[in-house]
Amino acid sequence: MAGEQDKIVEEQIIKKYEDLLRRYNILNRISRIVASTTELDKILSITLKGVTFGDGFGFNRAFLFLLNQKMDRLTGRLAIGTETAEEAWKIWGEIQKENYSLEEFISQEKLNDQGNLSLNDRLKKITIQITPGKIIDQCLTGGEPVNVDLTKNSLDENSDYFIDASKIENEILELIQYPKFCLIPLISRTRKVGLLVVDNKYNNREITQDDMTFLMMLGSFAASSIRNTIIYNELKESLNNLAKVNYQIKILKEYNENIIESIPLSMFVVDNNFILTACNKNFSDIMHTSKENLIGKNIRNFKIFVNDFNLIDEIANVMSEKKIEGFYKVKIVMNDVTSDSIFNLMLVLLKDSKDSIDGVIGILEDVTDLVKLEKSLQEAKRFSELGKFSATIAHEIRNPLVSIGGYANRIKRRYIEKKEFDINDINIITDEIKRLEEILKDILDYSSDKKADFKTINLCEVLRYCIDLVKISAEQNNINITLLSGENFLDKYNLIINGSYDNLKQAFINLLNNAIEASTSKQTVYMDTEIIEDSGQKWIKIKINNKAFIQNEKDLYKIFLPFYTTKIHGTGLGLTLTKKIIEEHSGNIDVESNRENGTTFTIKLPLLRIDENV
Repeated sequence: MAGEQDKIVEEQIIKKYEDLLRRYNILNRISRIVASTTELDKILSITLKGVTFGDGFGFNRAFLFLLNQKMDRLTGRLAIGTETAEEAWKIWGEIQKENYSLEEFISQEKLNDQGNLSLNDRLKKITIQITPGKIIDQCLTGGEPVNVDLTKNSLDENSDYFIDASKIENEILELIQYPKFCLIPLISRTRKVGLLVVDNKYNNREITQDDMTFLMMLGSFAASSIRNTIIYNELKESLNNLAKVNYQIKILKEYNENIIESIPLSMFVVDNNFILTACNKNFSDIMHTSKENLIGKNIRNFKIFVNDFNLIDEIANVMSEKKIEGFYKVKIVMNDVTSDSIFNLMLVLLKDSKDSIDGVIGILEDVTDLVKLEKSLQEAKRFSELGKFSATIAHEIRNPLVSIGGYANRIKRRYIEKKEFDINDINIITDEIKRLEEILKDILDYSSDKKADFKTINLCEVLRYCIDLVKISAEQNNINITLLSGENFLDKYNLIINGSYDNLKQAFINLLNNAIEASTSKQTVYMDTEIIEDSGQKWIKIKINNKAFIQNEKDLYKIFLPFYTTKIHGTGLGLTLTKKIIEEHSGNIDVESNRENGTTFTIKLPLLRIDENV
C-alpha cells in the first residue's frame, strides 16, 4: 500500500515538473517569436495568444490594457477570448483536431479571430482612471499579481485571494462578468507599462500560485518588449519625419547603431572620462581613420581644434557648466591638418534616466555648400545693388565735378583777365575733391568682395577703443557717452568672437558717430550691453541710443539702403557698410525710433565663449 502511494506521489512530482518544463518551454518560444517583430500589435497578440494557448498557459480569456503617458489612465488595447462558452468550445475543438503547435496557433489569424471581435471591440472602448486604493492602483504600485475570487465571503489566514468587490473598478467587473480572475502588472524594470487580466470563465479552472508565478515571468518579459517597442516606434517616427529614413531593426542594439549611422551628420559620444564610446562613419571620415580605431580610445590622444579652440577644453567646459556649446561656420584642425570643409558644431550633454551626466554628444554638420551658397547670394545681391545704384553714383559724383569744373573755369577766366585768382575758389575745389574721395572710398568698401581676416578677438577691446575714440568728438559737442551696463562691464569680461577687429571697429565707430551727430548739446548717447542665450548659442546684444527721433517712417525703412541719407554732407553708405560688416560676422542689426526713447540701434553677435576676468 505504501509503495502504491509512493508511486502516486512520484507520478505527481513528475507531472508537476513536466508541467513546469512545458511552461518554461512556452515562455522561451513566446520570447523567440516576440523578438522576431518590432510591431506593437503583433507583440500584444503573441503575448495574449501564448496566455490562452491550450498547451501553454491555457487560460480561457486574456485582456491587455496599456498606460497612457501621464500614467493615470489605462486604455483597453487587446482581448483574446470569446463572449460565450459555445464559441470557446467550438474553437478549442478545432485547435485540438488540427493539433496546432504554438507557432501555428499564433499564425492562424482567422481561427484566432473567431468569436473574438465582439469582446475585443468592447475592450477597446474602455478607459479606466487609476484611483488610489483601488485594485488596479494596488496591483501596479505593489508590482505583484492579484488573484480575485468574489465567491468567497471570508479568507483563511493563509489565503491570498482578493475578495473586496468595492475596491474593484466597475469597468473591470462589467467587462469580465465572472467572479474569478487574476490581474498581472506589466512593469519593465521600474517603468509601469500596463495590466494583464486573465480568467477561466468557461472551464472554471482555478488560478493557482504556479499560474501567477509564470504569468509574472511572462508579464515582465512582455512589459519590457512592449516598452522597448513603444520607444522604438516613437524614435522611428521622429527620425522618419526629420531624415526621411526608414529603419528596420530586429533588436534594440542594432536599432541604436543604425540611428547613429543613418543621421546625415557627423556624430560622436564621449563619456565622463573622455573615452569615445560611439561615433558614426561620417565622424571617422573627418578623423581620417576607421571607427574601430576611434571607439574605446581617449579623445585626448587626438589633437583636435575647432578654429583656435581645443576641443577637449570645450568638452570639459560643457561638462562643468552643464550647458550646450555651439560653434558656427568653423574649420576642424586635426593633428595640425585643417579641414577643407566648414562645419557647425554642437556639444550637448548626454544624460541617463536619472538626469545624471554620462558624457557629451558632439554633432558636426557640414555647411560648406550652404556657406558657398550664401556667399553666391551675397555676391549676386551686391552686383544687383550696384547695378541699381549706378545712376545714383553718377549723380553723387556729378555734383562735385560740376562744382569743380565751374570754379576751375572761373579761376581760369579771372587769371586770363586779371592775372589773379580767389583762394576761396580753390578751397571749394579742394573740398569737393575730398568729397569725391570719400564717396569713392565708401563705394569701393561696399563693393569690395575681399574676405576679411577673421580670427578670435575680444569684443570688449573693440568697444573700449571705439568709445575712447569718439569721446573727444562728443566732448567737443558737449555730449555725454554713458555705458548703462556699468563702466566695469568691458573690464570684467572677455567676450570672445570670431571676427575682424578692424571691420568691427569701423562698424561701431560709424554707429557712435551717427548717434553723436544726431544729438544736441547736453544730450547723452547711451550704450547698453547684455549677454543672452538663444537655442543654446550665447550672443552679445549691444544697444546704442540717442534722443533724436526719426519722424518719417520711410527714413526708418530705408536707413540701411546704399546712398540713402538725410544728412547735408554724407555719402549714405556708412550704415550700409555697418550692416554688411555685422552680417559678415553672422550677426544682425535693427533700428527702432519713437518720440519717447529716441532712436536705438540693436546689434547681436554670436559669441564663441565668455571669460570672466578675476
